Amino acid sequence: MSNNKFVLVPVELLKNLKELSKGTEYEDEVRKVLDSREAIENHDITKLPKSAVVKKVIDGDTVVLFNGLVLRYVGMTAPEEGESFEKESTEANRELVEGKEIKLEYDNYKSDKFGRILAYPIINNKNISVELVRKGMAELVIYQKRKPFIHQVQLLEAQEQAKKQKLGIWKNNN
Repeated sequence: MSNNKFVLVPVELLKNLKELSKGTEYEDEVRKVLDSREAIENHDITKLPKSAVVKKVIDGDTVVLFNGLVLRYVGMTAPEEGESFEKESTEANRELVEGKEIKLEYDNYKSDKFGRILAYPIINNKNISVELVRKGMAELVIYQKRKPFIHQVQLLEAQEQAKKQKLGIWKNNN
């Protein structure tokens, strides 16, 4: 297991590093991140990836793609570091997606305030967000003053199923 930590880097710093990275092993990576970043900032769905390979799982609802982008799954949230079932949720996500090619299905919102792309990861026509909620490794998120998520009904059904079966995060809930 690698000791590499995930770090958010301001775009302005990357832009300054672009010149310094010329001719180094990092030149292509910096360029790819900045090109993708422009698409995210402009919410230009035509420039956002439609598929990608998962390089690394960060936690139960976030991964790093081989193109350098960070993907946060839409419609659900998994336990954070230090919370119950965080390790199980991260491992379940790793088993489902790490090293695999995923299709990216975008919802009403394409990115968040941290610069991560927001999408549903799909493998073999299976929505991984729904799958993790069904296993009790994550829970549905509903924002009151926003449009409903495209897969909100499926996520709600998956959550109800996990609650009834007392799976994962619902194990000790009545």
